[in-house]
Parts: sequence; C-alpha cells; structure tokens
Amino acid sequence: MKPQTAKALQVGDALPPLTKSIAQRQIDCYSGVRPHSIHTDPEWARKKGFKVPLAQALMSTAYVSQMMVQFCGEGFVRGGRISVAFIKPVLAGETLTAHGRIKSREQEGGKARVTLEVWCENQDGVKTMVGTASGLESDLQA
Repeated sequence: MKPQTAKALQVGDALPPLTKSIAQRQIDCYSGVRPHSIHTDPEWARKKGFKVPLAQALMSTAYVSQMMVQFCGEGFVRGGRISVAFIKPVLAGETLTAHGRIKSREQEGGKARVTLEVWCENQDGVKTMVGTASGLESDLQA
C-alpha cells in the first residue's frame, strides 16, 4: 500500500503509523558500543536503575523523520522542522510506534507548510516522545 501524501490528507487526519522493534543490536549500531554507557552496557544500565539498556532518544526522532519523509518527501528533506520532548525512556526489546496527526496547513513561500502533532508510543501505548514536525508540500506529491 502506498503511503498517503501531504496533499491527500486534511487537518485532523492521522498518518499511517510507523512501528519499529528496538533491538539491542540496533542501539549498539546507533550509539557505538562502549563501556559505562546506559545504552550499550547492560551491567552499567542496571547500576543506573534500568533493567536493560536504553535506546538513544534520537532514535525516536529518526523514526518520526522517516514517517515525515514518507509523508512529505522532499518537502521534509529540504524544508522540514522537528521539535520534540522525550518524556519516557525506550528500553531495548520494546516496540515503538511513531504517530502523526495533521495540525495545520499554512502558506509559506508559494507552498503549503503542513504541521503535524507527532508522538511515539511503546508497545503498552505509553507515550515516550511528543512534539511537532512540519514539511513543505512537494509539487511531486500526488
């Protein structure tokens, strides 16, 4: 199924969610394995009060960015903005789902800037990140 694009959706509509399993190997690749890291050293993470290592917070941002590129295409790559807050840690082994809902559409430089409320939730439906992201509607979008 082809993802819906910026011009196909209206204010209030939701984007198709993007779900990712967060494996320790992915965290290691993203963070670079090093000792005394809550991201890649399980013993150190336990010493710091976590049952398993944590995913880097910016991994969540990367997933929202992927969702935005699927939605806005070049309009996010060349004109995208993102502002988020990380509100709960994401642990290795969890499943994370990125969500977006169109908040507004405003003219900017001859194109429309589409702003979305974005958030990530873990497999229990608990929000881990909240914020906004926007991109310009691309002339290439259907």
